[in-house]
Amino acid sequence: MAFGGTKQITHPDTREPDGQFTYLCAHCNVMTSGLVVARYYYGHTVIWAICNNCGHGSVYDNGVLYPNSKFGPIIEGLPKDVLNAYEEARSCFSVNAFTACELVCRKILMHVAVDKGAKEDEAFSYYLSVLEEKGYITPPMKKWVGLIRKHGGKATHLIEAPDQGRAEGTLMFTAELLRLIYEMEHMADKYIPKPKNKGE
Repeated sequence: MAFGGTKQITHPDTREPDGQFTYLCAHCNVMTSGLVVARYYYGHTVIWAICNNCGHGSVYDNGVLYPNSKFGPIIEGLPKDVLNAYEEARSCFSVNAFTACELVCRKILMHVAVDKGAKEDEAFSYYLSVLEEKGYITPPMKKWVGLIRKHGGKATHLIEAPDQGRAEGTLMFTAELLRLIYEMEHMADKYIPKPKNKGE
């Protein structure tokens, strides 16, 4: 469809109902009534909005929001390198880059192992062995940690591209691993009272 021209662009009063737009902001992960900077309608709708929580902009174009909110839970207590890799995997999934998502999820296993004392520049099986030997991968977890490894390996070595369902499973299993290894300890430190010093 051709561009309808600038006459189709309006700048609504933010005090009026069409001057606000409710959406999940991908920048701050808050449901917001964003302030509409401009609207365009010519056979389809485009809305430019600013989040009233973080001040970042988003574009809603014919039913699709850009940037899209990231898929997967927010996990507390992650070390910086692990957090960056996890956020990268979430971002990849959100733009339908499912192969990249699975590659990063596989790499996250290496990040976690190194954070827990493994040496860098080793074979991938070594990292899983370290995590298992140190008790971070328990017997019930082995099946789905193996799935993260298997899917990441397929994404690396095979032409076949993962579909959304497979990538979603890979990312959610990765999130659960991070939650068990990092977030539970973080929450324990936050909520379990620290022992008092003698004499208090």
